[in-house]
Amino acid sequence: MKKIFSLGLLLFVASFSYAQAEKVEDAKQLYNSNFRKLQLYTYYYKDINNHYAPFIGKWIYQNGNQTFVIQLWKETKVDYTAEAPRYYTDELRGHYKLVQNYGQPNEQIVYTSEINIGTSPTPWSTVLTSARVIDNYRMSGTIYDVTGQVNPAYPTGVRGQLEMKINSTNPNTAQWKVTLPQGMRGMDQPSTFTIPTNVTLTKTN
Repeated sequence: MKKIFSLGLLLFVASFSYAQAEKVEDAKQLYNSNFRKLQLYTYYYKDINNHYAPFIGKWIYQNGNQTFVIQLWKETKVDYTAEAPRYYTDELRGHYKLVQNYGQPNEQIVYTSEINIGTSPTPWSTVLTSARVIDNYRMSGTIYDVTGQVNPAYPTGVRGQLEMKINSTNPNTAQWKVTLPQGMRGMDQPSTFTIPTNVTLTKTN
């Protein structure tokens, strides 16, 4: 009986220790193909060097009396432990809107990403996700254009590949580019963006 108890205690301690085996690495290692991952650990890819900081805040692009507004923030330790391999990561996230007469008393929202997903009651927590910040000035990620008419077969709208590059000589401006991801697409899959796809943004805060 004592042997069985000791074995059970040993297995409990071992499983507890394994669950605690978390290792913190720089966020850039998540996409580094040369980075050797050990199965012993659950990795946390953390924004150790604050590469995300220059992107965080409100950015705008003005076209006539309409203003495209993108708000970016950092979400820390996003849980991907249900995936294989298990990991956590810091991410940039965001929402956007198009505003008529921005900042004026007669301001009116033309569209916004802060809506429900398709016809579901679940709101978008974010329409932009990026854990890939190459340095202080460049990041890439995924963005969903949810502004057009929703096809029930594709409730997430048009999926785009986002590239954002901050001007190193003027960090209050950045080039914003959105393209369709490479690869095969369904014939009926939406592929026309409503949101701006190649503009210069200005940071306002």
